[in-house]
Parts: sequence; C-alpha cells; structure tokens
Amino acid sequence: MTLPDSPSFHQVTDPRQAAILTDPAGKAFFAPFLARERTVREAAEIVGCALNTMLYRVRVMLAAGLLKVVEVRPRAGRAIKVYRSVYDAYFVPFGVTPYATLEERVAAQGRPLFARLTSAYAAALHAHGLFGNALLLGENGAVWTTDLPPEVTRDGRPLVFSDMTVHLETDQAHQAARQLSGAFREAIQAEQQQASGRTSGYVMMVALIPLDAGP
Repeated sequence: MTLPDSPSFHQVTDPRQAAILTDPAGKAFFAPFLARERTVREAAEIVGCALNTMLYRVRVMLAAGLLKVVEVRPRAGRAIKVYRSVYDAYFVPFGVTPYATLEERVAAQGRPLFARLTSAYAAALHAHGLFGNALLLGENGAVWTTDLPPEVTRDGRPLVFSDMTVHLETDQAHQAARQLSGAFREAIQAEQQQASGRTSGYVMMVALIPLDAGP
C-alpha cells in the first residue's frame, strides 16, 4: 500500500473535509464518488438512501470542496450533473479531525463495523436456533467461551467467528499475520475477479495486535 505521505494522497487541512471523511456516515455518502464519476441518483442507489438525502449530502460535500462537477448532461428540463471527488486519495491528519483523542476516532469509526458484525453473527445464531453459551477448557489451556456457531449457514454459505488472546513467539506471530493478511488479500482479489454469478455480502475482519503495542 502506498504510504500516506506519497504525492498520490491529498493531505487534508480543512476541518470541514476532515469531519466528513472521518465520520462513518459522512464517509458512506462520499465513498461512491471517490475516484469515480457518479450522478446523484447513482450514488443514492449505491448507498441505499432517498434521492433528496443524497442531493443534500452532495451539496454539503461540494461546499466543503470534496466534490467537483465533471460533466453536465443536457436533457429536457434540468440537466443531469456528474460528480467526482476532487482528489483520488486522501490522508486526514489526526490534528485536523474533530476528535479529542485517537481512541475516540478509532471507536467512532469502528462502531458501525462492530454493529454490523454482531448483528450478522446474531442473525446466524437465530437461524440455527442457537441461544446458549458454552464454556470449556481449550486445547491451549485457556477457558474458551463459545456460542458453538455453525461452520455453514442453512443455505450453504460459510461462517467463521473466532476470537481469543493467544501467546506467541515473535516468529510465530509473524507467520500468523502473514496467513491472515494472505486470506484477506485473497478475498479482495476474488471479489475483483468474480464472474457474473450470484454473490453474497460478508463481513470480513482480520486482526492480530500485540496487547502491549502502546508507546
């Protein structure tokens, strides 16, 4: 991945832009236009919102200098405008964001992800009639708590949900990190190369973080 100080990243200095780009809702409305040309209607369909809602958000992003008009398509009545982000990539320094601490920003941006994750996981448990919670001594000597989730949903789709504190030597941790990162990249590449067949959305999250990673 290109580093944030690369010339390909526009460094944000405007607090209005920073507030939009680091707010989960604001980013969702901006995302359809990032390095791509969209009409208001196209963006509204992608986000899944009302046309008037997207039109309002586009006006806000135009006023903040995040979007530009790249084409005006004539038609009977009002012409259709096509918008695109002013830059193709952005880097937002923490100092220009509205958050008091880094932890606050990370929590705010992670909240929608964790909400989707827990909602999808609970829905899978509901579908399989799994409402209990099991405790057992695991193979690593730690106490495991699990909902005994299925490995395959009723309609045949895979499901993986595991989390645990593990104690590894540095070399072992590097190996685990490579395997996790590799699986993540493979999923992204598979999405890009997918045929025209039926696809399903999956929440995918990969993490391996030292518990004493602070300064």
